[in-house]
Amino acid sequence: MTFDFLYNTEFVLLLPLAILVLLGLRKKTSKKHLFFHALVAFLLILALAAPYSAEISSPKTNQSRLTIISDESVSMELFQKGVPENISEKLNSRLPVTITNLSGLPTSLGDAIIQQASPENYVLVVSDGQSNSGTSIEDALSYCYKNNFPVSALVPQILKEDLSVEIEGENELVIDNEAFFKLNIRKSTENEMRYQVRVTIDNKQVMEKEITQAGRIESINLNHTFDTLGPHTVKATLRPATINVKSLDYFEKNNQYMKSVYVTPKPKVLFVTNEPDSPLAHILNEVYDVYSSRSYGSLEGIDAVILDNQAASTISGSEVEALRKYIINGGGMVVVGGDASFDYPAENTYQKTQFEELLPVVSKPSSWRGGRNIVLMLDVSPSTLQSNNIGGRVLDDILSNAVVLLESDLLKDARVDVITFGSNGQDITNGFLDMSKESNRLWLDGEIRKIKPSGDSTSLERGLLTARNLLETQDRSAEAEIVIVSDGGIGNIDEGDNRFERAVNCADSLRESGIGIHFVHIHAPRTEYQVMPKGKYYPDLFMNKIGFSENYKKLEPGQRINVSFSDKPKESENKEDNYSSGSVIICDPKHFITRDLPEVTHDVLGYNEVTPKPEANRLVTTKLGKPVLTVWRLGLGRVAAITTDNGYGQGISWAPSLFSGNDSLMITRTLNWAVADTEMSENIQLKIPDLKVNQPGRILITTKKEGAPELYFDKKRMEITPIGNGMYESYVTPETFGLHKISEKPAGINQNEKFPYETFGVDNRSWRPASANCPDEYIYIGENSLFKTALLENGGKIYTKGDIYSRITTDSLTSTEKKAMAKVVYTKYILILAFLIYLIYTVYHTYNTRMK
Repeated sequence: MTFDFLYNTEFVLLLPLAILVLLGLRKKTSKKHLFFHALVAFLLILALAAPYSAEISSPKTNQSRLTIISDESVSMELFQKGVPENISEKLNSRLPVTITNLSGLPTSLGDAIIQQASPENYVLVVSDGQSNSGTSIEDALSYCYKNNFPVSALVPQILKEDLSVEIEGENELVIDNEAFFKLNIRKSTENEMRYQVRVTIDNKQVMEKEITQAGRIESINLNHTFDTLGPHTVKATLRPATINVKSLDYFEKNNQYMKSVYVTPKPKVLFVTNEPDSPLAHILNEVYDVYSSRSYGSLEGIDAVILDNQAASTISGSEVEALRKYIINGGGMVVVGGDASFDYPAENTYQKTQFEELLPVVSKPSSWRGGRNIVLMLDVSPSTLQSNNIGGRVLDDILSNAVVLLESDLLKDARVDVITFGSNGQDITNGFLDMSKESNRLWLDGEIRKIKPSGDSTSLERGLLTARNLLETQDRSAEAEIVIVSDGGIGNIDEGDNRFERAVNCADSLRESGIGIHFVHIHAPRTEYQVMPKGKYYPDLFMNKIGFSENYKKLEPGQRINVSFSDKPKESENKEDNYSSGSVIICDPKHFITRDLPEVTHDVLGYNEVTPKPEANRLVTTKLGKPVLTVWRLGLGRVAAITTDNGYGQGISWAPSLFSGNDSLMITRTLNWAVADTEMSENIQLKIPDLKVNQPGRILITTKKEGAPELYFDKKRMEITPIGNGMYESYVTPETFGLHKISEKPAGINQNEKFPYETFGVDNRSWRPASANCPDEYIYIGENSLFKTALLENGGKIYTKGDIYSRITTDSLTSTEKKAMAKVVYTKYILILAFLIYLIYTVYHTYNTRMK
């Protein structure tokens, strides 16, 4: 409740009143008479100021209102129809039901959820969970969870079988280089199905095989080397092994997929080396048009510069300046280490040189402090709002300890993901962040400080499940740790509750997977369900049961965290001369270079001691955290530092395995990333994705000429819009499946199945291919396996046809709080009081006067 006045200026009248009272006292007026008249005058002034009190109340109203999002997209043709209507018909007598239909191409299920969700509205999504446009389902459900918007789902029964095929791979390739493609064949059900897959390249069959598939997805790898320049096609076709196609393969249009490929000449690479016969040189000569040299010369027309083990003394100031301009204007550079570069020789390193300014690393040892994947689990259940008895809340201690841990050197080299758990586990970082980047650390610090309590209970199991799902996507060879910061209220609520036992079982499975667990218990005397009947703390028992008792720490309010991880890294530091310490791990699996990169199976036997700069990307390290591959962007260009040798070396080679077999893929991808644009020598450069029939696709255009180029998509002139210096974009909408043509002159025919394939196999760079395939609704079929998981992790409920009518009426009963301000003005009460005082005193004074 607050108390205030509507008109504060009226209090100015108190000044003349005070003067009159003083004058009355000096003239020796009756004090009683003066007091009552002054009191009445004061009350009148107070009434003029209009005092009032205001109280904000939050009355709760219980109501039920159900909105059904009915997914009517193409992919739902495989499922039972009429489910939303049946639910509405049976529930209409019990609660108000509204049906919202979602149809058309593409499917924006996440946007539909956000539009319909609200605290008063119970949303039921009847869908297969497939969404291919707008807000992702994960983001939409996360938004609803954070705002306490209830969302549930029912996936109808799937009735029809279907197959679809898709080809993954690059659309631009280099001539005479092995290209890697992946066929993804999806099936709508878990039922076993036989079919034949046929692959053609430039209308020539390269593969045909019969497959019996039981799982939802089958992947087939395909490698091919193109030996001619210009446009090419890769096409996959499915044919179910049955005469009655319609019964076992509902959609026919998704049984074929065409990928267009444009082959460019080998990029021109300047290779500065003292060892022209090294394994690195062998890889370069296979992939690129290599100019080996011991000096720089002109960089005109060069796509990338490779410096192999070059001493600082051999790089002049003018050469550094030439490299700087070259990189800033879009060139690429790869610097390879060895016994004469980076931190060697000791008297002449790269450290503090002008050349080092171009690199993503500095030539000094990187101190090993983490190198782990760490999930920080923060308890945000309602119990954390209780007082910590030192002037704050328990939540303040939890968040403060999280920030302290985040800012410690312990996590300097770690990759961290922060999740909160109350009733459910919630990922607030949307993936792991590299703590070696100061910008990531500062951003995460700010996000942690914004965290607010959520949920209605403490479910440690849900938090652990979310942590497990996050860690499963990371490199298994990297060490993984979970740090739980909680008030300890993780015990069972009553006899029938077994949430504590479920959490123990979940943690046991994590321990068996090699994941370490730490529990920081913020001791709050008022927190319920943290102490067992025998007086032992549930968190302590929890850590004992899973075999991590040494990792349990109990803090009193105001104390700060001091977690120390296992001794394994420290022990291994004493074994740096042991070759096993050179195991290679991938730190950032999302980068172009490391995405889907096979595990490096051999050790690196030596490396240069370097430290990544704050804004560089540490992609690959040894098990000890020593950088092996670090990259960054400089201006428009790209720079990579491979801080091991070229596979040749003097005496014992440091990294022979990185330049042979599957392990060499890391090197070739790094070189391709540095080259970046295989069309740099052409006047017009195009970036063309796989297009979808009847959906606009974005084409990026870069030109060296002044003004927008004139281009045609088949016979139609393209509408081109400038987006930057020499950069343009255009949206095209193909109307038919197959191959289409982008050129500076209109095409004579529509490039479909009638396309003259005899033009392939010869050099032809006069036009660019663009393939169009069926929309994603036909590619991603059946139930989205991640839909239910995302819903449960964000506090949602899953219904089945058998239990929805018995549960949803109660579940949809929502308690709504609406804030209302009640204001009471006291003016009339003060006037009544002034009148009564004046009346009583007047009667009293008159009576006494007459009596005398």
